[in-house]
Amino acid sequence: MSALLEIEGLWKKYSKDLKSSVKYASKDLLRGTLGRTKASKELRDSEFWALRDINVSLRRGEVLGVLGHNGAGKSTLLKCIAGKLVADRGKITRKGEIGFLLEMSAGFVPAMSGRENVSIRGQLMGKSGKSLKHYIDAVKDFARLDDFFDSPVQFYSSGMKSRLGFAASTVIEPDILIIDEVLAVGDLSFRLQCYERVNELARNAAVLFVSHSIGQVARMCDRGFFLEKGRVLFDGSIQQAISIYQDKLGDQSEKKRGHVLNPDMVNFAMLADGELLVQGQTIEYGTQMQLDIDVSKVPAGCQICVFLRDSSQGVLMDWNSARESLEWPLSAQRLAVGIGKAELAPGPYSLSIQVMSADGVNHLSLSESFPFRVGGVYLNAVSVQKQADWKFDF
Repeated sequence: MSALLEIEGLWKKYSKDLKSSVKYASKDLLRGTLGRTKASKELRDSEFWALRDINVSLRRGEVLGVLGHNGAGKSTLLKCIAGKLVADRGKITRKGEIGFLLEMSAGFVPAMSGRENVSIRGQLMGKSGKSLKHYIDAVKDFARLDDFFDSPVQFYSSGMKSRLGFAASTVIEPDILIIDEVLAVGDLSFRLQCYERVNELARNAAVLFVSHSIGQVARMCDRGFFLEKGRVLFDGSIQQAISIYQDKLGDQSEKKRGHVLNPDMVNFAMLADGELLVQGQTIEYGTQMQLDIDVSKVPAGCQICVFLRDSSQGVLMDWNSARESLEWPLSAQRLAVGIGKAELAPGPYSLSIQVMSADGVNHLSLSESFPFRVGGVYLNAVSVQKQADWKFDF
């Protein structure tokens, strides 16, 4: 099956300041008028390459997840493919109709109603008569805006605008579909509806999907590549692409110092299978984790809570001494806490300890984070991956 999208040796540069950008654009326009374009292909003062030698081939039915941290070049790449930006080098070959979900509410006229905006968008697509009416009705049904569909867009919430934009962009059936961070709109019901719609389109289209949500990427994509500073560092299975992305995210997280409160009140060490762990060290899935906490400065009877966080600093699990009715002995110095196995997906994590008053109202201390990593085979995007007792019944 031939590729619907073929990108060969794509390069795109930007200028770091507006003044230089305007100056260079004027010079390039003049050179283009005179038929001399070679000079504009090279970097000049204050310019940098946002994309460097990108090569991608995408066929019908493939969903490619584009991963990378902010500034990696993801949105620039998608805008070049969509024709919103002109590349400085390379070639992009597109076959068939292209649809894109980039800044979906862009182009809507605030003073016009949703129906009027959708009608104009449909006409720009070349629709008229029954075809246009069918398009407008399909958008209305999908967006679920009810009476607001005939109200001015300026009175819409941001979520309503996104829903209208998503519906207006996806009730068509493009051959190439580009999606950039747009599925987290509306309530849960509408998000599920968006997932179902994209799955439908993906059966007959080539899809590029950009998102910082690992769960969305793992759910939607069967292939992924990782961008860093405008270069493709990996192109292959989506599981491996996610693993590389999380490793890079872990490198960044370990350099950052989290919020602390009276960190000297509580110090702790982490042990893996009884061995002392060094910050940033990797442990394997299923390793027994234990904390050795110095409580000599902690008031007796306080609540001690252990937080497990992922690379985005979201709390995955916690363990609170209040659940165990912990009784403090006189002159307590150290507290051993077994927190079970590291039943976690491969990636970066961290542990921190919070001390609360006995009634759980006042915050007394929040320690610095202890970063570590879990190795092993990446199976899916769910961070907590518990073991179960699997037995066949005969």
